[in-house]
Amino acid sequence: MAIQPDLHGDTSDAALEIPTDWLMPGLDLDAVRRAQRPDSAATLTSEHLALSGVELVVERRWLRESYWRQIKEAITRGYIYKSSAVQVTLRGERREHERRHSGIAKAS
Repeated sequence: MAIQPDLHGDTSDAALEIPTDWLMPGLDLDAVRRAQRPDSAATLTSEHLALSGVELVVERRWLRESYWRQIKEAITRGYIYKSSAVQVTLRGERREHERRHSGIAKAS
């Protein structure tokens, strides 16, 4: 699969590819898309569910129970920002996050 070039300059979006074997039968792609930010992309093929965007959400109910703990293996770009028993939130590369916060001036 070809990865499209980054259209946001030097920021790198998060991305993941979840094999269809990991997904619950009858997963609704529209439900997956509704959980994402409007600037995210979600596609479902016979091989995998692919998500990309600045911030991504994966809900536990989308996956077969035995694969929930393996979700980090599906991440192709980015890192886990938040994790709970029912949801994982991914974000793009840390360096963009760190650069944004290092440029904030503190009031004295």
